[in-house]
Amino acid sequence: MENRTKKRIVCVHLYNDYSGAPLVLSEVINGLSARGHQIDLFTSGKNAKGFLSNLEGVKHHYFHYRWTATKYINFFRFFFNQFFLFFIFLRYWRKDVIFYVNTLWPFAAALAGKLTGKKVIYHLHETSVKPKRLKRFLFRILDKSASDVIYVSKYLKQKDPVKQTHPHVVYNALSPDFTDNIKPRGKTDEFTVLMLCSLKKYKGIKEFIQLAARLSNVHFDLVVSASEEDLNAYFKNDRFPENMSLYPAQVDVHPFYSKASLVINLSHPDKWLESFGLTVLEAMNYGIPAIVPPHGGISELVEDGYNGYKISVKKMDKITEVIHEISQDTALHQKLSKNAREMARKFDYKSMIDSIEAIVLSD
Repeated sequence: MENRTKKRIVCVHLYNDYSGAPLVLSEVINGLSARGHQIDLFTSGKNAKGFLSNLEGVKHHYFHYRWTATKYINFFRFFFNQFFLFFIFLRYWRKDVIFYVNTLWPFAAALAGKLTGKKVIYHLHETSVKPKRLKRFLFRILDKSASDVIYVSKYLKQKDPVKQTHPHVVYNALSPDFTDNIKPRGKTDEFTVLMLCSLKKYKGIKEFIQLAARLSNVHFDLVVSASEEDLNAYFKNDRFPENMSLYPAQVDVHPFYSKASLVINLSHPDKWLESFGLTVLEAMNYGIPAIVPPHGGISELVEDGYNGYKISVKKMDKITEVIHEISQDTALHQKLSKNAREMARKFDYKSMIDSIEAIVLSD
């Protein structure tokens, strides 16, 4: 592998923040860049803060895009930026490059790739798009323009198969930037349940608060990917149990994992199915067991009773019972913790980069 062909890869991600999709792309970029490939990156705002900011050895190109609560403004910004991306990417028509489209959203880059005869690779982290008409439109462009599609789970591949492109399942992994900074978990008598999520009702935030109220002998930490201002507005009418702490978006999540005993995901299956589960993978690397929904890509990370449990948020009594049992049974918790570390080894960073590089280099 020493004589790898070096490629110039033009990556695009619409909105740079601290969510899962830009995190995974940053890990892919760092991995490919370390192997000598030249990377151009197009993403939102020079002053925006996110996982794609200031990546070393990468040529950054910025455009103005940000999310607002007004859907008509979002609609205008979305299509304005597609128009911009389309003509920017057309400029590569004489250059030997590969277009790497992160998520369904930057469809104009894929269209430009199709028109200029470039190899177009899509990396799909989730495919929940509304309205359905927009989703059909985005998939039609993907199917006509992409040479390869990378799915982050078997579930996602089965849910939204493609017709005319080469599909691949490449599980997410954690880069050395994360694993090398894992801190030893402190010894404490306090049992802490941790949940990291976005500020959406279907993520089970209300149910998390209910669990804290039910289990007063357990501490609950909720880390939400939102600003302090947004959290204050969202929870202005809520009162939290004394055994629960709320935190805004964090650049460094290691302190939370280092004191957590259990990680949970309470996404509502009728409104949102997780396509993977990066927070669960992060937790497993710390030896933290997890409770996850029984459906979706996130369920592929957990074996029931081995390194955690698969329980629907609709079964709140069962979740309460299991948390109580794990918190009281030290031997059970130690077994689940040991198995969580073993499961984490199956999601190897080098293997992920090997697989993606093979797709990049394939004809």
